[in-house]
Amino acid sequence: MQKRAFEQLKVERFHVAPRALELSPLVAQQRFTHIWAPVEELLTQLQALPVGLVRFWLKQPGGHVVITHLPSYYEAAEQVLKRQVLRNVAYVAVSDLAANSLEALVPVGHLLDHLLGSAGAVDGLRLSAGGGINPTLREIGARMVELFPLGHGFDPAASRNVYAYFARSLALYLHDRRALNVADPLMEKLLQTTLFSDTFWRSRKMAYK
Repeated sequence: MQKRAFEQLKVERFHVAPRALELSPLVAQQRFTHIWAPVEELLTQLQALPVGLVRFWLKQPGGHVVITHLPSYYEAAEQVLKRQVLRNVAYVAVSDLAANSLEALVPVGHLLDHLLGSAGAVDGLRLSAGGGINPTLREIGARMVELFPLGHGFDPAASRNVYAYFARSLALYLHDRRALNVADPLMEKLLQTTLFSDTFWRSRKMAYK
């Protein structure tokens, strides 16, 4: 079931920018033997995402990942790639994946924040700002708003604003959950019991079949 969901995610939402590997630093080219290798690496790093969250992602009108030679970042507005119009795009640098850097996961954190908050609407609230596409998610969003002022962001970038706080915390949960637990146990527990919980996604209000 999990394998099928991730395969669908790969086929429907993952893309590779033209010459992404060729234009990346030499060390990244040496790390990956072909252009789909970075895609597989990122999918491996995302394996902790519950099936329910992946299915939620797939049901949204936007939400794409583009492997690129450019720096990793998130773009909410429409983007054109190979004549295809994409909305809510997480650009992930080949070099960040090659270095096993946390930065490769941060754009995915921003993407999920936006999808959970308002299905990726251009002017819609993100989960971290108190948004949520249903009452259950809005409760989680309200909790995020309460956590940010406590100042437990694990690095200066995570302390910059509530968007960065959520995106970088989710990325660190995937990258090194123990490190997040040490730095910010309240956020780690909130993620563990909600967005990263199979039970949460199987609940009547959140089930995505």
